[in-house]
Formats: sequence, C-alpha cells, structure tokens
Amino acid sequence: MKMQLSYALAVMLIAGAPNANAASPTVRDEFDATSVSDNWFSCGRDENRFSFGKIPDEARSAATQIVRALPQNNVLAFAWHPKGCAREDGTYDRDGSERSELWEAEKVLAPMGTDIWYRFDMFVDASITPTTGRFVIGQWKQTNSPQDAPILAQRFNGRAFTVSIEQDNADPNRDPKNVLCRVFIASQETAPVEPGFGNAHTLVKPAQLLSLMKNQMLSVGHDAEDLAHGAAPLSLPGLTGCAQGLSVTRYNSLPDPFGKWTTMVYHLRLVSDKTGLIEIWADGKKISKTEGVIGFKPFLAKEREYFKFGSYRNHAEFETVTRLDHFIRSERKADVDPDGTLAPP
Repeated sequence: MKMQLSYALAVMLIAGAPNANAASPTVRDEFDATSVSDNWFSCGRDENRFSFGKIPDEARSAATQIVRALPQNNVLAFAWHPKGCAREDGTYDRDGSERSELWEAEKVLAPMGTDIWYRFDMFVDASITPTTGRFVIGQWKQTNSPQDAPILAQRFNGRAFTVSIEQDNADPNRDPKNVLCRVFIASQETAPVEPGFGNAHTLVKPAQLLSLMKNQMLSVGHDAEDLAHGAAPLSLPGLTGCAQGLSVTRYNSLPDPFGKWTTMVYHLRLVSDKTGLIEIWADGKKISKTEGVIGFKPFLAKEREYFKFGSYRNHAEFETVTRLDHFIRSERKADVDPDGTLAPP
C-alpha cells in the first residue's frame, strides 16, 4: 500500500473544565491542529509514521497511524526501556512486535478504578486478513501492572473484531504456567469465540524468544498463540474456561469495522475486587456489559490507567492504516453522549 502523507496533519487536545471532585480532567480531541498536543505521547519506531489533521478527500480530520513491516531479523534486544518507544536519540528497545500507537500522556492519566467514559471514532483499513495473528488496536493498561498485559483490549485477530479483558487465572486446576485468563466480552458475528469464553495462557519470557522466533514473531509479555486462542465452540452458555468472578451479558454483536469508521463508547471501572464494570456500545448499539473481577491483584488505587490507540501486532508483511477522531474522555456520560444516542440504556 502506498500513501502520500506529506500533508501536515494535526491534533488538538483540549482539556475541558474539570468536574467537581473529578479524579481526572475531561479530555477532548478533534484532531484539527498541525502538531500533536503534549497530552498525547507518540510511540515512534522505525516501522511507523504519524500524521495529524485533515484527511485528503474527506471532510474530517483525524490522527493517522501507519505501521509497516520490519525485516524479521530486526526484532531482538534485551535491554529494557519503558514503553518500547523511541528515546530522544531515536533508539528504542526492539521487542519482537510492530506498533504505531498514540498513548494518553502521563499528565492526564486517571487513577485506577475511576468511573470513566470514553468515546472515539476509529478507522481500521481492510489490510488485516483471515490468517492474521495477534493484532491489537486500542487497549487500556495499568501503570506498574502486576502483569505485563492489557486489562482491556480491542483485538482484530483473523479479521474478526473482539474485545477481551485479562484477569489473574484463579482456576485451581490450571497449568501453573498459565498465570493469566483472557475473557472475551464482545465479538463480531464472524469471530471464533463468543462473550464469556475464558482462555488460559502464559506470558512469553525473554529467554523463550530465541526458540519461539523460529516459528513466529512474538512480543515480550504476551502469549505465544494468539490467532484464534484455541478452538472454541460458536455458542457458549455462561462463563466457560478459566473465567471466574464475572458476569458477561451480551446484547449485540460488534460491527464489521474494516474499511470504515466505527463509533465506540466505553464506560469503565477497572478494579479487581468484584466491583469492576465495562459497558460497550458501537455505532449507537449496546454490545455488552461485564461486571466483577477485572484486572490484576493487588489492586493499588495509587496506580493509574491509560489508553493507547493504533496498531500493535506480531510481524506481518503488509501495511496497516488506522485513524482516531472525535475523542472524548470524561467522568460524566453527558460529555461523551450529550443527546443519548451513542450509549442508550
């Protein structure tokens, strides 16, 4: 795919008036300016490009992220650096993954457990194939997390849109190495898993990379098998697998997001003490509601949660373009859905 991105694009992030007793500022972004705001962190790497502002031949502006294929021999390094993004001198710690992400900047992060709403429009191009492995576009993580995994993630493996959460694997019969349980809480109709399915998995350690690299590109801190995450029945009654301490209610399937704009709304309370909450809407339809143990123990309110958007994948031989627009984050639903059409009850 060849794209001309010599035009100047822009991001404007406006901190709205803080709510009374709010734990975090309200953040709005229409991506209209000519440079990225310091409320965003752009994770620069050799394989990515960022641009901001008006999209050619469209009426809207957006943050545009492009991820390209890296040579497969350019992925291993064992010097650690936070976030895996470029330092001021342009160097970064290669981790076996390819990414092109915007991160919420440190100064606007909300404390863990904040009752908070997110609304954004996302564009995912049609490059992802039915055989594509791990491909995350949009995730929420915890600072200094007990586990190197996202609490909540939008996954596009195998060209199927799903949303998953991670929790500690408390199954007494688990394989000791499977310390995490991934639970799917929303899915596109074509996905091989349905909400309520929990799949046990381990983390890939640095020492495992050399042997695993013979077969596939991996990212430190992520599981090795991430295309369909094992075989799963198409219809699952209630919670199955390692999922515990959760209630997952499905209302609708996720829409097909490829090659088009999709409006997402999330209502989050990310806590691991059985009072966690995730509600999801897409294009004005309620998709699912998840309650219970969400995230990892111990829960430390002093830590903060952060959102990042853009491609994060194993090595792939194709280029992918993602875009982010109409971003609003607030502790008030009225700020993200003022007329009640994007997140109906």
